[in-house]
Amino acid sequence: MKKIISIILLIITFVVLLSMQSYTYATSHTAGEVIKEADGFIQKGQAGANGLITQEKLKELSDTIYNILLVVGIIAAVLIGVLLGIKFMTAGVEGKAEVQKALIIYVMGCVVVFGAFTIWKIVVTVLQGI
Repeated sequence: MKKIISIILLIITFVVLLSMQSYTYATSHTAGEVIKEADGFIQKGQAGANGLITQEKLKELSDTIYNILLVVGIIAAVLIGVLLGIKFMTAGVEGKAEVQKALIIYVMGCVVVFGAFTIWKIVVTVLQGI
């Protein structure tokens, strides 16, 4: 029975592989066209590199990302803290023990999150001085 199932699966796999269609969207180019397009690509990169990314723009982007993630982290920490507090007040003895375990994880998470933000700010400040 196992041999028959193996043969059937092999035949199905073979039929599926034969029925797969492959499309190629490549066009033929001469070597001169390829080199011309490559040179154009390089020239566009060199022309845009002069004013595309500056230190000020990079700092603004970093500050924006930092502020957005910090606000999200604060909101998440406050909401989870409120939920744990409500659960602690309304729970029985066993529930309070579970909340206390969750509170340890919550405090460790807050230390990790806000410690990461502190490290990020220190690194950005130090790198600005270089």
